[in-house]
Amino acid sequence: MKLRFHFVLIATILTSFILYGGLYIYLFTNVSFYFDIMKRTAGIQNRKRSPYANTNILLDKIRPATVSLVSCRKLFDGDPLEMNTTYKLMKNVTHNDIKDMEYINLTQNCSSFRMMRRYITNPLDDVEESFPLAFSIVMYKDVYQAERLLRAIYRPQNIYCIHVDQKAVRGVKEAMKCIASCFENVFIASKLHSVRWGTLSVLDAELSCMTELLQKHKSWKYFINLTGQEFPLRTNYELVKILSVYDGANDISGGTERRWHSRWKDAGKPPYNIRPFKGSVHIVANRDFVDFLINNRTAQEFYNWTKKTKVPDETFFPSLNHNPQFGVKGQYNGTKPSHEIRYFSRFKIWTQRTGTGCHGKIVHGICILGIGDLPFLRASYDFFVNKFHWNYQSFALDCMEELYFNTTINEYEGIENFTTSVYENADIVKYAVK
Repeated sequence: MKLRFHFVLIATILTSFILYGGLYIYLFTNVSFYFDIMKRTAGIQNRKRSPYANTNILLDKIRPATVSLVSCRKLFDGDPLEMNTTYKLMKNVTHNDIKDMEYINLTQNCSSFRMMRRYITNPLDDVEESFPLAFSIVMYKDVYQAERLLRAIYRPQNIYCIHVDQKAVRGVKEAMKCIASCFENVFIASKLHSVRWGTLSVLDAELSCMTELLQKHKSWKYFINLTGQEFPLRTNYELVKILSVYDGANDISGGTERRWHSRWKDAGKPPYNIRPFKGSVHIVANRDFVDFLINNRTAQEFYNWTKKTKVPDETFFPSLNHNPQFGVKGQYNGTKPSHEIRYFSRFKIWTQRTGTGCHGKIVHGICILGIGDLPFLRASYDFFVNKFHWNYQSFALDCMEELYFNTTINEYEGIENFTTSVYENADIVKYAVK
């Protein structure tokens, strides 16, 4: 009886060892299956990676160098000791940038330049590849900072128009031209303007890029306009997921508060009974709406009217987006007052903004962000942040860059969870013209 018991016990142990040992070996030798299980149990959506992207090569290629001397993680957490240490450190640290002439020399070998600057030159997955975006970057100085922005937002399926201010020095123009020449989907606007705030030139620079973006790329879904001193708060993957939820809705602020009426009081009656709105020049707009802005007679006549207004760029886009009677896809058709509507296009801190103070410095009424603003930036739902100066509290931009690329890598590896619920419930989405 004892012998039989021992035999059954040994057989049970051997069977368990074979069964669970085999499963253990299978799971850890079949890595993709193992990670699929981990993703499902963690509630993370699987991504269908692009066949063009080799995992190991790609991650090694784009992984940013960790910011040395400071802990970005602690700065994003608002750690007071790390903040104090970093403030002291920045008084003695010299920021090492790439000079304009260096860019001209580096781009003589484009393949080497793209590799050295860690550009993402393959689509990361099918979702991003099938949802191309169009960008404009309006800039006039600081090639190094503008190129860092381009490197972050660059994807081969997107298209980029760079408008270099006509007033820019020769070195800036040549360096940006050389950088653009290293990419098939990056170009310098063929018509350049001397941009001056508050004049029609600001709007003309944007419209120049819009016109060429429509002509050069036939399938992009959304247009986003940027300046050279901004940086993304959302990865390209996150933008695609959000804008898919937008389903054509535009993200263009606009209000009719009485204090803005002086801007157009001397311009006469607007054409087509358009009600003027004041908003931001920074927009996120679907392709149909951009086509309307460029090619529709109504928009062209309204453009002529805005020539007689003050700060026309802050009237042209908002007014045409908030007059839904034209039935253009993406226009806002809601009734809430402007201060109750949430927009996500840009994070900015103006001197008059309440709730979030500026921890950097104020220049021309807007906050130049510093390390003290990093906790607010990480918690923000906005798409991009305006603005940084690369030579002012440089660790702020360095840490933003580290966070951005690490998030991109985590998404690709399937260990970053992102939800679009905040955007799905936004008024600009619920009340957009379809």
